[in-house]
Amino acid sequence: MDRPYNNYYYREPEKNLKNKKIKKRKRFFLKVFLMILSLLIFFALIRSPVFKVQRVEISGNERVPFEEILRIADIEEGTTLWQVNNRVVKKRLERMPLIKLAQVSYVFPQALAIDVEEKEPLVLIPYRERYLEVSKDGTILGAVDEMGEDLPLITGIVIDEPFIGQKVHQEDIIYLEEILKTISTLPSQKLSFFSDFKVEDPLNLIVYTIGGTEIWLGTENYKEKLEEVPRVIMEIKQQKGEEPGYIDLRVSHFPSNP
Repeated sequence: MDRPYNNYYYREPEKNLKNKKIKKRKRFFLKVFLMILSLLIFFALIRSPVFKVQRVEISGNERVPFEEILRIADIEEGTTLWQVNNRVVKKRLERMPLIKLAQVSYVFPQALAIDVEEKEPLVLIPYRERYLEVSKDGTILGAVDEMGEDLPLITGIVIDEPFIGQKVHQEDIIYLEEILKTISTLPSQKLSFFSDFKVEDPLNLIVYTIGGTEIWLGTENYKEKLEEVPRVIMEIKQQKGEEPGYIDLRVSHFPSNP
């Protein structure tokens, strides 16, 4: 004969339930207390004179004055390190015309370090008796009295009253941005083969070699064409015994005349 199945129901004593509720409340209030304590400590640290910014260390700047970087960084007197937002300061500095990159870091307990990378001159543009130094993005960085040997010359751009930080902008020269980018990618050895980039004609970039050859490049594919120039000139010299007067690279083939 089978035994009957008994299903027992267990009910926890009221005393145990009450103790559990008390423990939960204690844990809750402990968490709230710790949260409030953490906030108080946080705000105390933010305003603590121990972390008040006493100096700003700036490095990497040659063209941009220390005072100008400090002004743009806008670190108010009495500010603590905890109140300085590195990302905000970085964005402010990188909006400066002559600065390419900026890094902002804390130097505990009372200093802020700012390291900037300034834009470098890529080409020169003649202006009266001097030459304007221009970066890859077309920003005027300064002026020099002599041309030098490292930077190529861009001619055909007229700038009435240039100023440092101004962008060279010629609406009718549709390829200006592209040629600046192309020049920045060419190795110095290949770039030294050319002396002058003439952008006067909005529909045809003209380049001159050190040897005096005039090259018509049109308005596109500059990198590929410029890399071909030394080889094409060498082939023509081998065939005709002299350097050509001009080369027309506006088309896919390379017709030339002496």
